[in-house]
Amino acid sequence: MVRNRWLKFLLLYAGGVVVSLSQLKLVPIQNELGQDLGVSLSMVSWLMSIFTVSGIFLAIPGGAFVTRFGPKKLLIGLMGCLAIGNLWGAFSTSFWTLLISRAIEGISFSMIIMVGIVLIHFWFKEGDSGIATGLWGTFSALGSMLAMNLFKPLSQSYGLRALWLIIAGLSLILLCLYLFFLDQPANRSITERKEVIGTVKKVIENKSIWLLALAQGCMAFILFAFINLYPQIYTQQYGLSETLANRYTGYFGLFGIPFGALAGYLIDKTKKGQIIIFCSFILMLVATFWMGHLSNSFSFIGQLFALSAGASLSSSCVMILAPKVVKQDRLIGTSISFINLFYYIGIFVGTPIVSEVSESSYSWTTAIYVLSGVGVVALLAIFGFVKRNKNISKM
Repeated sequence: MVRNRWLKFLLLYAGGVVVSLSQLKLVPIQNELGQDLGVSLSMVSWLMSIFTVSGIFLAIPGGAFVTRFGPKKLLIGLMGCLAIGNLWGAFSTSFWTLLISRAIEGISFSMIIMVGIVLIHFWFKEGDSGIATGLWGTFSALGSMLAMNLFKPLSQSYGLRALWLIIAGLSLILLCLYLFFLDQPANRSITERKEVIGTVKKVIENKSIWLLALAQGCMAFILFAFINLYPQIYTQQYGLSETLANRYTGYFGLFGIPFGALAGYLIDKTKKGQIIIFCSFILMLVATFWMGHLSNSFSFIGQLFALSAGASLSSSCVMILAPKVVKQDRLIGTSISFINLFYYIGIFVGTPIVSEVSESSYSWTTAIYVLSGVGVVALLAIFGFVKRNKNISKM
């Protein structure tokens, strides 16, 4: 067992990045994969979205699973599901078998965020948990950057299914490392487990958590629609080459990495959480609308930076502020799980809906306006949250 908490965090972070790589590996190869399977891009979008379907069903009971089995055992199980799903996908020859394999892969994503937060708070209980939690939230951005820059050339050199085999191998390596080098808090008693189950009713009665959950779901809808469809928008709407489109999409992940930690720093430093979260969602909305009006390389980079910053700040602010509107500490975990439920739903439906709108209207501009409408809903939810909680001190 490793004693240094930052080394344990790095192992955990590596697992998050591999999960993100598994989720996003289809984005740079979606044209080739569609041709290989003989399906349309809208069908390929379901292969990307199905990855999160497990999260819709496992977000709420995930907290009970952590309590019952412990975060270390659950993390090992998640890596096992990731390996099995990728091995299955590597040898799948039809759309439907690949779809099933993607759902199995997605089990890892359904609880990795929550498991990571539980372990971080155990390892850093003496301090620095805020920094570690902020850094943990950046694994998806790093995974996006790596996927968009590495997977296209790897698939060209070794074939499409090599990506599945690489991730399966990394998953098995991490599974072994977690087994021997990580520790976890002691399992809770049966009485405490029953208390966790009983918190769900109290959580859904909290209107502030509902508003944050709605905003987080809309954020995920926008964020992952762009992550998955940026290359298509760049090539079809603006005529960029596929190589340049993938490169720009890779920048999106790079820009988002520092903002998770920045959100925590700003809220702790200024004590103005309401203002920061409202401004973050405004920035995301502006950047979403801007996507339909790009003209040169400066505007491409500017829009990428603004959306990446806005989405990363918005998501982090939701996770940081949610515990502040929960009356009892024991409700925090279930509240985060409830918010994650909307997050997974947003990811699941976002890409297929936007793809269908663009195909039916023969216009990415219309699809971008739909995304902007979702951004307006998110901003209204945050406005309602701020109005309900304007008297809370030290937000």
